[in-house]
Order: sequence, then structure tokens, then C-alpha cells
Amino acid sequence: MEQYFVNKMFVSDYDGTLAGNDSRVSSETIDELVRIGNLGIIRAVATGRSLFSIEKVVDKDFPVDYLICSSGIGIYDWRKKELLHKSEIDYIQTKNIYDFLVENNYDFMVQLPVPNNHFFHHFYSGKNLNKDFITRVRHYKNNGLEPIIKCPDTASQFVIICNKEQDHYNTIKKQFGELNIVKATSPIDGKSIWIEILPGKISKASGIEFIRKKINILKKDIVIVGNDYYDLDMLNYADVKNSYIVENSPDDIKFNYNIIDSNENNGVAKLLKKLY
Repeated sequence: MEQYFVNKMFVSDYDGTLAGNDSRVSSETIDELVRIGNLGIIRAVATGRSLFSIEKVVDKDFPVDYLICSSGIGIYDWRKKELLHKSEIDYIQTKNIYDFLVENNYDFMVQLPVPNNHFFHHFYSGKNLNKDFITRVRHYKNNGLEPIIKCPDTASQFVIICNKEQDHYNTIKKQFGELNIVKATSPIDGKSIWIEILPGKISKASGIEFIRKKINILKKDIVIVGNDYYDLDMLNYADVKNSYIVENSPDDIKFNYNIIDSNENNGVAKLLKKLY
């Protein structure tokens, strides 16, 4: 007799975790997501991508229930195509962050508030040859999205792109401690560092908590999979036994979590078969 898993939730990061290096989810993983959905498990994707960006790489019937976009800034009911919650950085904070980053010659983007956060204003200092930054700007232009000329009054987030870490994360975190500062390895070149400034108390973990309360399930019944520094908040949100990281993750964060096969070897699909 088939077992059902009501009041349980599975959450995965997208790029480098659920998806392969081509940003697409394998048919094997899709099948497993469908299967666990039929068993009553709530499925969610928590990604740094905006809704616009995620819709470029998945079909409209992609088998998940909730989508946590832009690391918790926007939370969507994927099946109903409905925005449930959004957050933004206020006018004073936006201006202060912008002035600081310009003064210190950072290369960065200022994203508009949700649901238009695929549009951005950008500042390029020209101090370094920042190929990753230029590639991101060109990518959006090629998709018909011209950068906004003027910095918006309020923002969903700031994205700072650095060729190397060089303690930029700690510098920015010290300056804007009231906001959530996170870093990630670039999904474009796989080596540059992206430092993102998010509204205070907003993260992938806060997005998961919003959904958890909405559907009334226990924290201990949530399984989470990630692959990068950007996922640490949500990996630490779950019970240790329910936190998993794929083999292709940076070595310096692997020792804290259960390790599964890489994104290119269907690690998530294999985990779902094992768990459920």
C-alpha cells in the first residue's frame, strides 16, 4: 500500500541544485517532483532568480506548489500564479546604499520592487574589467529589458558583482547591518562573487517560514537542499538531519550538511526516491 506524506514540505534551491549546469531540470527530477506531489508533499523552490528569470527556464506547469523568488523578496503560489507577499528597501535606505556603493567604486545593480524586479538601474565604476557584470547587463538587454536610467526611489534589492571577495562582504555588512547581506558564487561565470543587499529579515528562510505558517506544518517536517553560500540561511533553518547540500557545492561549506550527488548527477531526484 502506498504511503502518503501529508503536512510535509520539500524545498530546493534552483541553479546548481535542482537544475543542471544548463539551468534546466532533468526529466528524472521532474518525474520525482510529480510523484512526491501525488503523495501529498508540498514542493517549493527557493531561488535568487526573479519571477521573470525563473519563467525563462521552467514551463508553466512546472511541478511545484510555491516559488520563493529573489531570495524571499517575492513569494508566489505557483499553481494559482498569485503573488502572496513582497518586500522592499525604503527610500532613505535605497539612497544611502546607492551613495555608499558609488563612493566606493562598486559595480552594482538596483532592482525595482516586485513584481518588476527584473528591471534594474546599474552603476559601472570602470575601475576593473568586470566581465561578469557586463555579461549580466547584456543578457537582460538581449531579452528586451533596457536598464533603467535613474536609480528607483525604492528597491527590491541591490546586486553587487565583484571579481574577487577581498572582504567586500564584511565591509558592506558592517555598513548596512540592519539589512540582510548575502553572498553567492556567480551563476554566470561560476567564480565571481555576488553580494546582495536585501530588505531586513528577508531571506530564503523567511520565505519558507511564511509558507510554513500559511499551510500549518511543523518545522521538523521540512527538508531543504542547497548548493551555495546563498543557501546557508535556509539550510540552517531546517533540522540538521533534514539539511542537504549537493556535491558540487563549495568545499568550505560541505562539512555542516548531509552531502548528496551533484546537480549534474540528479542528486535531488535520488534524494527524493530515498526519502519518500
